[in-house]
Amino acid sequence: MLKLEEVIRALEKHGLEYKLVEPGKASQTRKLQLVAIPSVEVKRIAIAVPDHTRPLPLTEVLEVLKLLISERSLLIFATGTHPMPLHEAYRLLGSWAEKLKFKIHDCRGPHTLVGVTARGLPVEVDEDFASSDFKVTVGIVAPHPWAGFSGGGKVVLPGLSSLRTVVDHHLKWYKAGRPGQIEGNTFREEVDNALRLAGVDWSLNIVLDEKGEVVFADGGDPMSSFLSCAKVAERLYVRDIDGFFDSAVLFADPLDTDLYQATKALELSAHAVVEGGRILLVASCRLGYGSKEFEYFMKMDRDDIVKKIEEGDVGNLVPAIVAINLKEIAESRNIALFSEFNFKELNEITTIREPLEAVSVLKGRVLVVKRGGFTVARVSR
Repeated sequence: MLKLEEVIRALEKHGLEYKLVEPGKASQTRKLQLVAIPSVEVKRIAIAVPDHTRPLPLTEVLEVLKLLISERSLLIFATGTHPMPLHEAYRLLGSWAEKLKFKIHDCRGPHTLVGVTARGLPVEVDEDFASSDFKVTVGIVAPHPWAGFSGGGKVVLPGLSSLRTVVDHHLKWYKAGRPGQIEGNTFREEVDNALRLAGVDWSLNIVLDEKGEVVFADGGDPMSSFLSCAKVAERLYVRDIDGFFDSAVLFADPLDTDLYQATKALELSAHAVVEGGRILLVASCRLGYGSKEFEYFMKMDRDDIVKKIEEGDVGNLVPAIVAINLKEIAESRNIALFSEFNFKELNEITTIREPLEAVSVLKGRVLVVKRGGFTVARVSR
């Protein structure tokens, strides 16, 4: 893969002015091991954790949560509408796969209606999670293009929700979403409402530094835990920049397992590039598109996707929305993708396989974003 150091050397060699934006320092730190785990005397405990597309140090987390783990405990990978191969679950669990029961959430499987929000959103949650005696969620808190920040209630919606709930929520409010913003974010407010309706008893939220290590962790009341982590994540990953740039290099890690996830780097920072500017997206994409549904929509024209949505001819709406957003960015900026995967049909995006070719697409003043899957380049003027 193309490395940050290679890009910097090439920019300097070509005499291009650049600005490196990288995660800052945490305003406060708290190690995972310092989180107080509740003593629970109930029959069934459900623990919902992020799926394989998130860089959660799962075995480390499970060691901390071991007081909550017994033969009656169930771990649920909160996939939302993402497909998750079984071998990825075993990879993440390591030796824990033999010590506890686990399942991969299926958005088309059995769900329980736990309530309806004040805005009219029916919240249907994974049946096993809803029926448990003590409900736990584990989330990674970092900037998110629509929800402000990941983690918190996002483990419930979309993580544990039915396809119907996810589609209804995203279709109505994704345009109201804002990266790195909680207050006044209707998309986020409905996520938090779903968290309350699901009856989550205890949450562990964590913030990772640029090396992927836990820099801050908070466990307890679900909303309080999330909000305290969001403050730390904002200090780390929402970075102010001076004005707009002619080009950008966005390193999509740690959300670069597939193209579907890598688009988050574009949604977080593409706005910092002038219209008509150039963007080089650097993403591993070892799992290709990420899903057959997203691949299907990426091979369609934007207007055809919109027509399908308007006609109600879409099952899983989320990949369609992500594809539309990516295509709209590509309409106003020139996007090139450097990845390990051989994408054969990306109509709006130029694919690059050679490192020397990568920097040649750039011009003018260049923004370089490190750990772009989490980092927001916020234009200050």
